[in-house]
Amino acid sequence: MQLVELLWIVFTYLGIEHFRATPDSIHLDFLPYSHSVFTGALLAVLAWWMGKSVHRSNVGAAIALGIFSHIVLDIIHHEPNITLLPMAWGPRLGLNLQGYPLLDFIVELAFCVVCWKILGGSRGLLIGIVIFNLINIPLMFPRPGSITPIVEHPAILPTVILVQVVTSWLLVWWLGRRTIYLEDTSPGTLSGSFSKEL
Repeated sequence: MQLVELLWIVFTYLGIEHFRATPDSIHLDFLPYSHSVFTGALLAVLAWWMGKSVHRSNVGAAIALGIFSHIVLDIIHHEPNITLLPMAWGPRLGLNLQGYPLLDFIVELAFCVVCWKILGGSRGLLIGIVIFNLINIPLMFPRPGSITPIVEHPAILPTVILVQVVTSWLLVWWLGRRTIYLEDTSPGTLSGSFSKEL
């Protein structure tokens, strides 16, 4: 779930959280409110509690797991910049997998594919997952000086991330609807038989 990312985007636009950009790299120096372990756990608990109102109780658990997994994955991916509590001080967690871009790319893609497989996604969704990971290559393997526009215009980074989030939502929604439609119109179903007769 990208709720944590949306918080970071809002807080960055408002100047509450910030990052440091050089012509060759980006460092997320200050994101204790959106990306602390406590924030992730709190949002996960709230999602689980709200999901209990849905008849299928596993919906809340799935959303909660998705939200908290974002923080766990960021601890693996980020430089040491994940705080335990939403405070400016205290220990910071991060294994800095992003410091090894090729390994980082492989791990992220593999994680996405495993999730796709477990959830039984469509072939189109798999293609979308691969495309979105490929789109991240310029940020993961920046050429010398390629980050200069972000240095000069810091709002570019949260805007790019926002576009990625919204686009990924639209893609998953569209592919999800398409998968349901194809299942409903497959041979053997009432609508499938009707469409074949036409």
